[in-house]
This record gives sequence, C-alpha cells and structure tokens, in this order.
Amino acid sequence: MDIKEVKKFTQNLNILYVEDDLDIIEHVTPILQALFSAVEVCHDGQKGLDTYNSYFKTFNKYYDIVLTDIEMPHINGIELSKQLFNINPEQHIIVISAYNDKEKLQELLSLGIDDFLHKPVESESFFKTFLKSAKKVNEQLNIKEELSFTQETNQNLETLLDIVNQVAIISKTDLEGKITFVNDLFCNVSQFKKDEILGQDHSIVKHSDMPEAIYKHIWEDIKAGKVWRGKLKNKTKDGESFFANANIFPIFDKHNEISEYIAILFLTTEEEVKNREFKKKVLNQYQESKRNDFKSRKMIDDLERELKKFKNYEQLAFSLQLEKDNHIKCQNQLMATLQNYTQLKKKYDKYVDEVKSKISGIVGEAKSEGTEEEGLTNISESKTMPPNKKKLEIHRLKESISRLNKELQDLENAQG
Repeated sequence: MDIKEVKKFTQNLNILYVEDDLDIIEHVTPILQALFSAVEVCHDGQKGLDTYNSYFKTFNKYYDIVLTDIEMPHINGIELSKQLFNINPEQHIIVISAYNDKEKLQELLSLGIDDFLHKPVESESFFKTFLKSAKKVNEQLNIKEELSFTQETNQNLETLLDIVNQVAIISKTDLEGKITFVNDLFCNVSQFKKDEILGQDHSIVKHSDMPEAIYKHIWEDIKAGKVWRGKLKNKTKDGESFFANANIFPIFDKHNEISEYIAILFLTTEEEVKNREFKKKVLNQYQESKRNDFKSRKMIDDLERELKKFKNYEQLAFSLQLEKDNHIKCQNQLMATLQNYTQLKKKYDKYVDEVKSKISGIVGEAKSEGTEEEGLTNISESKTMPPNKKKLEIHRLKESISRLNKELQDLENAQG
C-alpha cells in the first residue's frame, strides 16, 4: 500500500482516537500522527464525547474522523457512536476491536459507521480503511465548499439583481418564450398586472412597428448562448409605445444547458427617465458612499504609516530638550564671560589711568630738573625716594600695563 497516496487524502484532516488499551494507543498513535494534521487521544468513551463537543465549541466544526474501540469504561464504542451520530449525522466513524461479535458489528453497521477493523490490525487493511474513509470526507468537504461558493455567488447575484431591479424592466421566459417572471417596474410601464402577464408569450408587448427580422436575430443569438443587445420599441396594455435599451441573454443550469432567458431593459423615453431619476440617485449615492468608505480606509492606512515613522517621537523630544538645555547653559556661560570681560575692561582702564598718572608724575618731576636720565639721576639724589626704587617702580608699572594688555587681548580673542 502506497502511504503517500493515503497521506494525500488525510494530511489536511483531523481525527479523534478513543481507546482504553495503552499498548494499542502507543502503537497506533504515531501512525495516525504521521497521516493526519491533528490527532486527539482519549482513554474512555465519556472523555471522548466531552472532547468531541469541546472541539466543536472551540473551532465551530467537528472532527473529520473518529476512531473508537468497542469495549471501554463509562461509555462503550456503540453508545459513543450513537451519541456522535445524534450530534452530527454525517460523522465518519471507524470502529476497532479485538472482539468479533456479529451482533455488535451488525448494530454498528446499521448505525452508519464507515468501517470496522479487527485487532490485531494488518497494516494493509489499516491504511486501506483510512484511505476509503478519508476520500469520503474530502468529497463531502469539496461539495460543501462548492455549495458555499454557489450560495455566495447566488447571494451576490441577488444583491446585484435587487439593485438593477430598482432601475430596470426585468422579465424571464422559458425556452418557448412564455413569461415566468416580471418585476414591478415591468408592470408599471406595461400597465399589465402580474397575473395578466405571467404565462403569456413575450410577444404580448411586441410593437407592430418592429420588424420580424429583429426577433429572428434575437432568438438565434440567445439560443446559441450569446447575449443580444439593442433598442426595442414595445407597447403597453393600452397600446402606447415605449422605447428601451434591451439586454437579453440565456441562463445556464449546472450542466451548462440553457434553462431560461432573462431580459433587462432600460427605458429611453423622457417621462420614464424622469421617473427613474430618483432611483438612479439612490444608486449613485450608494456608489459614492462606497468610494468615500474606500477613501477613508486609505486615509487611515496612510496615517498609520505616518504614525509608525514617529513611533520614537518621545525619545526624539527628550534629546531635543537636552540640546535646548545645553544651548541655554552655553548662553549663560557666554553672558557670564561677557560680564567678566566688561568688569575686567573697566578695571583695566582704571588701572591704566592710575599708572599713567603715576608715570606722568614721575616723568614730570624728572623733566623739571633736566632730561629724563638726568631727572632720574637727580631723583636718585632726592631724599624722598631712592633712585633704584623709582626705576623699579617705573619698570613694574610698564610690565603691569603690558600684562593687562595681553590679558585683555586674550579675553577679546576668547570672546570673538
């Protein structure tokens, strides 16, 4: 037996295994885990039933396959199978047992189990049984999927027809052209009541001005599975004329055979156009609402993307605040330096003035007695100040002025 062939049908399924023999569980469980996407093991019938119900509550679906022994504590395999079928009549159950009781086997088969395995199980029989059961499950799943798709498609068609029904004249006919359905707008325009028009030939609204060749062409197209589009002139019950843009096409059944025909007409007369204007506005408002909803969703997505760019904005704001604080600190230091510079400048200017005054006094005194050198010589002879001391004083004052000039220059350079 090709295990890959079995796994092709079982790999997406899940199974509930109910067995009280631990040795059998230890032997069978790894094989099941290799075949199925999920395996749940229970050691008695009651636990198996509880697990089955819990699984449905959690996932809103049942186990695809249940493998159960017959003789178990609390609830045996027969009773468990009965309760499972009461819960889900479509449940697939395989029974495995060491006993070959024909009455029990007959009872299980009458319940509707898929198959019966006798312990000890041969590998060939084991895999064939699960292949057969898994194929059934997959067929049912495919049918349900197709049914769900068909229902969704029909629902979408009903929604579309409901919208079209508000603005179009709609009628259906059988393969012979007998009317089987008309909408309210058809009755309003044609002036026929439904019980007057149903079962009648569609030619009841045919206008005598329309050439026969047109209708011959219509029947040729729709019988061939094509859609016919064109303008038609029809008549009401009272013989009045109305014009319409017509779309007539066949409807196919599941065997791809034509089962009926449908005609969707849009009036072109000015009066009827006005009568449909409000319904068109409703349809336009609906479409505009859908567009606005799309725009709103797009705007939300764009804003969320922009927000992600600034997800670290708090950290950025903190860093910015630190930079601001450092800037303020530097400004304060600059102001303090400027104030120190101003004070030092004033002090320097004052000191220069004092030094200049002292030097002027000394020089003036020297000049009054001759040249500067002679004056210094004379001053050296003066009793008020020794000559060497006056020279040192002058030298000290010049050095002070030079030093203050340098400090002031350094401060100005630093300030610049």
